[in-house]
Amino acid sequence: MFNIARIVFCSALAICLPAMAGIDGMPADAVPVVTVPALDYVQLDAEDVVREHSGLPPRFALPTTTIITPGSHGLWERTSDERLRWRLRVSCENAMSMNLGFGRWTLPTSGSMTISTVRGDMAIRDFTADDNRSHGELWTPVVPGNDALITIEVDASQKRIVEDNVTLTSINAGYRWVHDLSRGSSESCNIDVMCSQADAWWDEIPSVGVYTLSGFLTCTGFMVNNTAEDQTPYFMTANHCGVTSSSDSSIVVYWNHQNSTCRTPGGGSSGGNGNGTWNQFTSGSTMRATRSYTDFTLTELSSDPNPAWGITFSGWSRASSASNGAGVHHPECAEKRISFPDSTNGSGEYWDVNWDEGRTAPGSSGSPLFDGNHRAIGQLCCGSSYCWNDYNDYYGRSFYLSWSYLDDWLDPIGSGATTLDTLVPGGGGDPVGACCVGSGGTCIEIPESNCNAGGGTFLGEGIECDSGGCDPTGDCPSDVTGDGVVDVSDILAAIAAWGSCSGCDADVDDSGTVDVSDILAIIGAWGPC
Repeated sequence: MFNIARIVFCSALAICLPAMAGIDGMPADAVPVVTVPALDYVQLDAEDVVREHSGLPPRFALPTTTIITPGSHGLWERTSDERLRWRLRVSCENAMSMNLGFGRWTLPTSGSMTISTVRGDMAIRDFTADDNRSHGELWTPVVPGNDALITIEVDASQKRIVEDNVTLTSINAGYRWVHDLSRGSSESCNIDVMCSQADAWWDEIPSVGVYTLSGFLTCTGFMVNNTAEDQTPYFMTANHCGVTSSSDSSIVVYWNHQNSTCRTPGGGSSGGNGNGTWNQFTSGSTMRATRSYTDFTLTELSSDPNPAWGITFSGWSRASSASNGAGVHHPECAEKRISFPDSTNGSGEYWDVNWDEGRTAPGSSGSPLFDGNHRAIGQLCCGSSYCWNDYNDYYGRSFYLSWSYLDDWLDPIGSGATTLDTLVPGGGGDPVGACCVGSGGTCIEIPESNCNAGGGTFLGEGIECDSGGCDPTGDCPSDVTGDGVVDVSDILAAIAAWGSCSGCDADVDDSGTVDVSDILAIIGAWGPC
């Protein structure tokens, strides 16, 4: 059985991933490479255990400090349209992902930069002069795999500007979270935000994002409304996550990173890898307020999230007591989940929370706790809750006990307000109706913008889920696990069902037997359904 799985996995890679190819010039595999040391996973595991017990934010990557410019490394070429192109590969032998930090980054008006896989099967959107910031830095989202390609194109007359104003200072090799087949499970008892339990919370869910910091740390945070309700992009998280006046520019927040379907809580797929994407992100910020006492940090993002992503701004309450509501978070920095407490009690600087449904995990730090009125009352500091126990978590009572640090930013009009509701841009007028997600017939009733941002199909305003419009299409039989994507988990499910299996999900070709033909059908349909 082990040999079969090994052969199948190698076949999948050979069929699904195209050979490396260049673009209008030297092949990408011939571009000069900067290689950082291979990762020692055993040592990293041991260090992460110590970090967790010490209350430090979780890591997902190991940074390597460097000084690289387009004048000192890489390859310049002339393109067919008489512009100049600079390229450089960065690689780590056994990394799961790569991301980059440019400590000096100002691009001229004619310039654009792309970070992609060397194979060209995934690329981050172009960075241009519109991404220049006063802090002069740029930190990129992750690229899956162990080899990334940096490409800058510019008019010949502005080549010198690029050489003088672009410096790569950190190469960060990822060892968990992204395309992670064995690490970083978000635990099976947790509840996807696409499950029906979350239906009432869709004004608040889009406000929550997972972020990276300095290219190797990661936590959760949330957008916060202010009394001017002017959509200033204030983002709140935990103080211990490490956002400071010297690291704030390195933040990269990912929005709508959530599974496309509801994985049954307690089931195997719920504890495994989801299919959330990383293509909606905001880079850079300026810290505004912080306090270790209630463990909060408020930072202002350097740019507004794209309105098409449907990002909202959480309301808040400064009350000293609270009814049970919900926690929305990214456990292990995986796809977004929602948990529901059975008790919420104020004690000193923290809310003591015991969970009824769902839990939290490392990576959930900084995530919001909402009361029964859907207002944020604190952010996750610490705790020991996991699916296998019933321990408490602790959220900083920052709106109640640290308001004097926050009021300049969250009450700029000096209203003295003690509560504020969630702001849904557009005044909450976004049409609400049935949204079909994935290929398994999953339906939730949410605003149209949230449906579109999550990759769903909006059936129309006022249409209810019981109308039957989200019946399974049946056009993705290779998705054996029903999670909306055909990947290694489907191959493993087929191997587990090997042999006579008439009518089972793993019998992709309906032959009555799960065999090599089913494996080949799964490989042929590789990717999102």
